[in-house]
Amino acid sequence: MFIVTGGAGMIGSNIVKALNDRGIDDILVVDNLKNGRKFANLVDLDITDYMDKEDFLVQIMAGENFGPIDAIFHEAHAQPPPSGMAST
Repeated sequence: MFIVTGGAGMIGSNIVKALNDRGIDDILVVDNLKNGRKFANLVDLDITDYMDKEDFLVQIMAGENFGPIDAIFHEAHAQPPPSGMAST
């Protein structure tokens, strides 16, 4: 299995596409599901499952076994500060 965090974003979904182009579809995409528009990036791609990042973290902390993992592509990023809040 391949895990792609941030997999519904532009970079992550292109990694999923590249894996699909190589015949790989055993892919777990992890991303923030609060932004429903991101799903559009995955419409034509083959994945095993899609998981919200919070659910993924809960399962990791609980010691969930995801089976053999071939690679993890970590493309997730911290959310930008709320609008109107200055970043330092």
